[in-house]
Amino acid sequence: MTSEAENDIIRVNNQLCDFSADGRFFAVAYQTNLTVKSSKKLETIHSFVFTEIIEYLEWSRNSEYILCANIKKAVVQVYSVHYPEWKFKLIEGSAGLESVNWSPDDKHILTLSDFGIQISIWSLENRNVTRIQNVKSSFHKLHFTPNGSRLAVVVSNEGQDSIEIYKTDVWKLSKKLICGRLNSIDGIYWSPNSELLGIWCSFSTDAKLIIYSSVLEKDVGVFCPTKAVGSSDGLCGYQKELKGIENITWMPSGQLLGLTGFNEMIVLLNHVTWKPLLQLYFDPVIKENYLNKVYEERVIETKPSSKNTTLYNKHILEEKSERPVNIKIGTKNDTERLSIAKFDISEFSSCGQYLAIKHQLYPTTLCIWNIIEDYLDYLLLENSIVAVKWSPARAHLLIFCACPRIFEWTPHNATCIPTPRSMVVIDARWHPRGNRLLLCGYNKAIMYELENKSQEKF
Repeated sequence: MTSEAENDIIRVNNQLCDFSADGRFFAVAYQTNLTVKSSKKLETIHSFVFTEIIEYLEWSRNSEYILCANIKKAVVQVYSVHYPEWKFKLIEGSAGLESVNWSPDDKHILTLSDFGIQISIWSLENRNVTRIQNVKSSFHKLHFTPNGSRLAVVVSNEGQDSIEIYKTDVWKLSKKLICGRLNSIDGIYWSPNSELLGIWCSFSTDAKLIIYSSVLEKDVGVFCPTKAVGSSDGLCGYQKELKGIENITWMPSGQLLGLTGFNEMIVLLNHVTWKPLLQLYFDPVIKENYLNKVYEERVIETKPSSKNTTLYNKHILEEKSERPVNIKIGTKNDTERLSIAKFDISEFSSCGQYLAIKHQLYPTTLCIWNIIEDYLDYLLLENSIVAVKWSPARAHLLIFCACPRIFEWTPHNATCIPTPRSMVVIDARWHPRGNRLLLCGYNKAIMYELENKSQEKF
């Protein structure tokens, strides 16, 4: 990777910067100012002034509109790239505002009120408002199908959970799922083809996953961790019980479904039989496996030269050959002592062959699981990992540790790269083509370009 050294650092509010879906523009929010810039020449296209400090920013899918919001004061405003004089403003009112999002059709805005009292669907065309009541308070994310045709909502009435599915072209309730086989609904997730909905109960003693087909309008699969122990199905056999279902992640092709449990385990289910195909236990000791690679961050102290008399430390990633290797275990702070440690990163690459994994017990360690050949690459770093970002174009992963270094992984190598201007980076936004990205600090950002990609046209 190589940085565009001539570019200035961009001031932002809390990482509020992002590329439009078509990649032509990127938007930056700083204080009350919203700036739209060209991704190619980095010149300012438009500048808008919001009435409050901007706390949230989101592009519409058609790259025409930008939504800005102040969550505390429940104020939302929409700006247009091609018609800058047009504006749309709404105030949620006494219900308050917990989150706000675009609808897939770019014609509606959805706001979730405080405590999950209701979802409000605001029309940009006629300003009509449709409301969905009794949303389960633990669900703060809207679950649209990837193609945008449906919205699934978990509602709770008198302690009974159910799922309501709405068609987004008319915002009418099309299906209500009672899910009587689950003691509670703790999570839902649409498949990449928008046809299947994974619904699960998390509790260890009653954990269960149901796969509902919106095409067949019935359940097509069920997985119970307690009943899977000892199964001889799949490539690995299933020898250890998954304790609860914390979360699920679909492979981009939809052929595998990853389940994370509360006992440092991940299970991959086959999309035909919904039975275990592979499993991974996050062991704190890396044992002998000729396929596994271990990259460890190492600090090299440089000696002063005749031209440069300043001492500085150089960080590298060095491949370790000895085994076993002990993984550093983290310590929980006082506010986290009563919570259950879990997987806070579980993300497939765009090709679906690799799964990046991080567990809270091991905050400085990242695993990249090659699920086709069933082996792991380990990155053992000095600082806690705060974010990872897969390239949208290829198997290329960036890892951030709230330090002035970026860690880059590919199937062939792993490297450590100093950030431009020694900026502390905590996250990034990839350009849709995967040839450049915005590196995000706490209150600043900078454009970064990948090697051999600078000649590509936008």
